[in-house]
Amino acid sequence: MRIILILVAVLAFLLALWGPPLMVARKYWLRENPWAFRNLRFVLPAQLIAAVTLAFAAEFSGLRNPAALMAGATLLVGLLGAGLLALLATWSARR
Repeated sequence: MRIILILVAVLAFLLALWGPPLMVARKYWLRENPWAFRNLRFVLPAQLIAAVTLAFAAEFSGLRNPAALMAGATLLVGLLGAGLLALLATWSARR
């Protein structure tokens, strides 16, 4: 039962982190602009590294509620990654 709970938590983390950029890439794909999917190979690993780094910083900072800080950092990194991907796709399409 504990393994299932861990898998659900990891899936929720990845969905919150990579969901917004994948939705942006899909939006550009439906507009027949494949540039967003080409930039995903850079954005997704960078998001994962940033989210994990911020999670460890929240854990070891000694603040009162590190779980909320981790969740907030994950959502913020996901939204910033989606914005970066949209910016990169728009810039690539104009070239």
